[in-house]
Amino acid sequence: MMVKLPQIAVLLSSYNGEKFIEEQIQSILNQQNVSIHLLIRDDGSTDRTHEIAELFATKDTRISIIKGKNKGVVLSFFDLLQNVDENFDFYAFADQDDVWKPNKLEKAAEMMSKSEVIVPAMYYSRLEFTDEHLNTIGYSIIPKNRGFENAIVQNQATGCTIVINGAARKIIITRLPSWALMHDWWFYLVVSAMGDIYYDEFAGILYRKHGNNVTPATPWFALELYARVKRYLGHGKIPEKVTDQVREFYKLYQDILSKDQQKIINGFLTARGSGFFKRLRYILTMPVRRNTPFDNIILRMLILIGKF
Repeated sequence: MMVKLPQIAVLLSSYNGEKFIEEQIQSILNQQNVSIHLLIRDDGSTDRTHEIAELFATKDTRISIIKGKNKGVVLSFFDLLQNVDENFDFYAFADQDDVWKPNKLEKAAEMMSKSEVIVPAMYYSRLEFTDEHLNTIGYSIIPKNRGFENAIVQNQATGCTIVINGAARKIIITRLPSWALMHDWWFYLVVSAMGDIYYDEFAGILYRKHGNNVTPATPWFALELYARVKRYLGHGKIPEKVTDQVREFYKLYQDILSKDQQKIINGFLTARGSGFFKRLRYILTMPVRRNTPFDNIILRMLILIGKF
């Protein structure tokens, strides 16, 4: 008797990725013990990215191509999720410049099979960081605080590791936001509120690091605290955008949130516009949390001084 393999749609948004996309596509096609279909949406590339993808598609019927106008990565992934067939078991998301290990999707499907099909579920995993030549340079930290209270203020689910089931896809596309910080953060926020979250310590992805985007930590607590706060506040209006994203989520999902979840969001939003002493009371008992005690100190400090 033949065992039915999990049917997985892989959604890849590409933009000027000619340097690495061929290697990434091949690693997706090489996935083991799953049946995949790769849907690529080119987000208006001006290099050979679309041409490379089309060449793959002529040789492998498991690949479909959408040539689109430039929308940006968030809207491009939302577009992919809307346009893919609804009959797949799972939906995975891919960047254009990584390499997937052959058992990446098999591991995800195995873990997510614990959830009932009617329950929204999301899988994400650790990353193996590499240089441009795929030499390992480190691993992402293993998150300790996972779930809805974390998703409100932090995204720890990197999009290229995410796999969701059909129930999660449905609840996302039927209430698409007018704006979100990032697609992966939005998925994490929605599914952590509505269903099951699975984290895998197995790093199924070789995640290429580009440029000087790794900042070494100083061992001195005060200097590290100062450096992190300065970096955070240096990201423009990120705290305001986090709040805007929470408001958008609440507007779309309030009617199906539990009373406790509504209370958590209302407390966070109310504290955002309150006076100093109300903010002080809030940070002493707030349920929202980031991944590490150190980051939680920073979060509380920023809320207290009115910068978050």
